[in-house]
Amino acid sequence: MKKIFILRRNSGQGGAEKSAERLASQLSGHYAVERMWAGNSYRGSVIPGRRGPPWWRSWRYTRHIDALALMQKDQLVLSLEYGPDCDIYRAGDGVHRLEVLRRYGSRKGWMVNPWHWLAPRQERKCLESAKIIVANSRLAEAAIQNEYPYLAHKTTTIYNGFDPSVYTVTDRPKSELRMALGLPPDGLMLLFSGHDFVRKGLRHVVTLLGRLVNGTGENAYLVVAGDGDSKLVAGQIKQANLADRVRFPGGVPGIERYYQAADFMVLPTNHDPFSNACLEALACGCPVITSDRNGAAEVIHETNGMVMSSEFNDDDFERSAAFIQRFAENPRTVAKTVDGLKHINEASAYRDLIENLFELQQRT
Repeated sequence: MKKIFILRRNSGQGGAEKSAERLASQLSGHYAVERMWAGNSYRGSVIPGRRGPPWWRSWRYTRHIDALALMQKDQLVLSLEYGPDCDIYRAGDGVHRLEVLRRYGSRKGWMVNPWHWLAPRQERKCLESAKIIVANSRLAEAAIQNEYPYLAHKTTTIYNGFDPSVYTVTDRPKSELRMALGLPPDGLMLLFSGHDFVRKGLRHVVTLLGRLVNGTGENAYLVVAGDGDSKLVAGQIKQANLADRVRFPGGVPGIERYYQAADFMVLPTNHDPFSNACLEALACGCPVITSDRNGAAEVIHETNGMVMSSEFNDDDFERSAAFIQRFAENPRTVAKTVDGLKHINEASAYRDLIENLFELQQRT
């Protein structure tokens, strides 16, 4: 049986980690699939890369995987990780140099972090080794093509998929869903789902909440589902008199329950190649407001949400507040807009690529 190795160093609940699990599950019915994460055992030895600073973990993982020489006849390597050589590279982390530029601007603070020296080299290495580079949005594909124009002929886009057995619309009243989660049953519920409060734009969500509550008199509140430091927005919340309207349950199991309970998912991210959280929310019938720096914006239109400018100025928040107050589509209409992005469709697109590469192996 032909074999697929799926590489992702971490095995947690981040977007890329969930994508690795999803692809492994979908492809396992067609190939022998081996998940290769740090801490897992393969051929009698533990794969390194769990401990130490990020640059050390990445370097050790890459060095170990490359030494295994997995790219052989009737075997393919599908990588979601910077560094290791591969046949197919799923570029879900964006371009590292651009991320550094967004985070630091003209400041030189990045230079003291070894990861920012290693990551571009790891990125270039795996991109050049790959026969096919799969971006998860046209936004991400364009970034790769602009950064590596000599690799543009190898790129394609396959959108993320979602599991419809988990992320689906429910007929239970929102008030009932909220009470089961310990949330106020009444009022407009905004949801922020993400672990990086700075990059994902939590402060912009608080600004929008303030505009709704203090500017229009809307009875609204915000639920922040994700691990992060609430102190980052504590002063902003206090200044806007929103202390009793923002809740921080942290990282929560069963996030789909929150998508189903919320009126709107708001993710004004500073950068996201394609946010899984936005797709999952839409599948649950929850309309999404996100920024034009999110690849998921490519599947959002007037019947399932709104894309706001990443300028994040007063006009953007005014338009977002007005959109929230006039939006009238029901959850099933919202969910129907992403019917074509179920995980089975994503896996089918990857199978086509994989079969083409296996055919190429047979001819060479």
